[in-house]
Amino acid sequence: MTNYPIKRMIGLVAFYIVIFFMLREWLLPIVNLTNTGHLNLFLLFVAICLLTNIVHLNGWISAVIKFAYILWFLMYVYTGTKVFSIESVLTLTSDFQNSWLALMQKDWNGVENSFRSILFFILLWMSIYLIHYWVTVKHTIIHFLLVTIIFLVLLDTFSEYNAKFAIIRVMFLGLLLLGTLYANHLFETNTVERKGMKYIAVLVPLAVMLIASTVFAYAMPKKGPMVTLPKSLSTLMDQEGKGGSAIGKIGYVEDDKKLGGPFKMDARVVFNAKADSNQYWRIETKDIYTSKGWERKEGDVYVEAFNQNENIPLSIKPGSKMDQTTAEVEMKKDFKFIMQTYGLMKVSNVEPGVSFYREIDGEKIRSVKDEDEISLEAYTISYSSPKYSLKALKKTNTKDLNKLSKDYKAYLQLPKTLPKRVRKLSKDITKDEKSLYGKANAIVDYFKYNNYVYSRDKVAIPGKHDDYVDQFLFDTKMGYCDNFSSSMVVMLRSIGIPARWVKGFSEGEEVQNVAGEQKEFVITNNNAHSWVEAYLPGIGWMSFEPTIGFEGFDNVLDDVKNQQQPTPINPKNEDKEEKQKQQKAEKKKEEKIKEEKQKQEKDKKQAQKEKTNEPVMSKKSTMMIATIIGVLLVLTLILVLFRRKWIPKAMIAFYRMKNPGNISIDHAYHQLLKQLEHAGLKKGNGQTLQDFAKYVDERLSTTHMSKITALYEQQIYSNNYTQLDWLEIKESWEYLINRTSG
Repeated sequence: MTNYPIKRMIGLVAFYIVIFFMLREWLLPIVNLTNTGHLNLFLLFVAICLLTNIVHLNGWISAVIKFAYILWFLMYVYTGTKVFSIESVLTLTSDFQNSWLALMQKDWNGVENSFRSILFFILLWMSIYLIHYWVTVKHTIIHFLLVTIIFLVLLDTFSEYNAKFAIIRVMFLGLLLLGTLYANHLFETNTVERKGMKYIAVLVPLAVMLIASTVFAYAMPKKGPMVTLPKSLSTLMDQEGKGGSAIGKIGYVEDDKKLGGPFKMDARVVFNAKADSNQYWRIETKDIYTSKGWERKEGDVYVEAFNQNENIPLSIKPGSKMDQTTAEVEMKKDFKFIMQTYGLMKVSNVEPGVSFYREIDGEKIRSVKDEDEISLEAYTISYSSPKYSLKALKKTNTKDLNKLSKDYKAYLQLPKTLPKRVRKLSKDITKDEKSLYGKANAIVDYFKYNNYVYSRDKVAIPGKHDDYVDQFLFDTKMGYCDNFSSSMVVMLRSIGIPARWVKGFSEGEEVQNVAGEQKEFVITNNNAHSWVEAYLPGIGWMSFEPTIGFEGFDNVLDDVKNQQQPTPINPKNEDKEEKQKQQKAEKKKEEKIKEEKQKQEKDKKQAQKEKTNEPVMSKKSTMMIATIIGVLLVLTLILVLFRRKWIPKAMIAFYRMKNPGNISIDHAYHQLLKQLEHAGLKKGNGQTLQDFAKYVDERLSTTHMSKITALYEQQIYSNNYTQLDWLEIKESWEYLINRTSG
């Protein structure tokens, strides 16, 4: 007698160990793909839930233990203070309030991580309870096994998670569990005693078959897929549309062969940076324009290797060592390359064994370990932002372009199909400027003062015979950074100035101050950006920002008047004639804006006059509705509280309205029994109708119940009843119904 419960307990423990490892296959991809972390703590919660089910712990005690663990987890992980302290409670309370408000406002990004963890724990709790029900009551785990396999297959297909071995493990564990449960079912249905040898006789062959089939399936050669599977969802979200579709792109992508289409907003964080000031984050450059987008040259990629804390060879030289500073980068996305600031000097604070190499043509810096490209979670970069002398910039001239070596011809490449009007426009814009720096700034200013519009949505896609730059410059005049930067590079090349297209991220959003003078910036997919670098003889490579609405760079020293104050890059020429032109253009714009505002105000006033009564009516209607609802609630409450008073009266009125010939004595009698029960006169189990009738008559000092019961019993055994039957009991029935209201 004592051995059976022990054996059953051991069997249940074995089942739950298998279930624990199956649930682990759920948690592994969820934690990895969402960067949640704390896998061991979630597994500990699963173990606690399973253990409470094994020992059949009281439901309330089990719930208290689980709630206490969840609360401890939230305080330990998210509050940053002592566990179960007043500060931690206040922090969690604030998080819950903010999350609830965010949910009410449908601001999903505003939900705190602590609140999301609570929802995840509740989901785990419910899942384990459901599995416990399947195992102990239904004696099957087939539903959980199928759902797990489908989950892993979908992850393997549509995400970056490799579930090949996970599926093998789940199949083995699931089939073993199914076979064991079925064996238990056979023992119970056939009332066979559960002895060890009988278990071994059933389970050992099952285990051997499963192991053999698993090894065989894994070792056999496998044919490739009949159809190319779709790329992971995260990859698809980060790629631009192809084949002329209007998908556009999201965030930073490496393929720029086909530009155009909308830039989809996406607030997913790419990396965090702690630096002294905001920075443009450079990744790579491209130099081959194809009339539809940008490509890199075919063939071998030449690289230059270096280690951490070694000087980085870049084409843009850093500034003074006196101005050297550092920036800490914490990646949130698996990019296998380094985010570069201008004036980059060294990379440090990475794990041992990591080295780097720079692609010479595009200057992308990749991280390598054991000859494999890897993504770094965090690193520190040292840099000194380059500074340019305004006096030297104004001395740059077109004659020096003829002295450039052949190495710069690659940065003058243009397709033969480039429309002539692009070259003509470039020359017209820059013809009055003497310095190369002035010509570059003239192109920047051209976009600002010639009705070009920045837009991420309404962006055209060039057709087969359209040129991407030409379409933007003359047809649409609407686009985002790729349109402006590509156009400026092409226009600079059209007038003989070497230029290249640069990709990376803009500054991001400053979130908080950290220790010292450093600030923290959050860079998201929305900050993916492109700009221009031009080569000016005597100066070197210099960055320009042509996109409307972006502040650009701060790296020009105004030393013309013996001042050493930084001025924004691409400063406008300060000649009097240009200033006057700009002032006139600005005045015209201001006048147009004022006229539009006046029209809008007039339209608003007219609309308000037409709808002056509507807000009042809406307020009145809402007040009326609220009043009606309040009255109905009060009436409902009164009816519920005094239902024993009015229900008998209503029943009598209802029966009086009916035709006596249509009244069923059987129905009326059972209604009477119900009312008597509500009044405290309940028929006992096994009590006959006659005995109950005598009991009611004694309590109410009447004979009406016995009379009605006698007629009711006659109806049970005889169907020869007429209308007089109801009329005979009507007064007695109404009397008893009225007595129940007392």
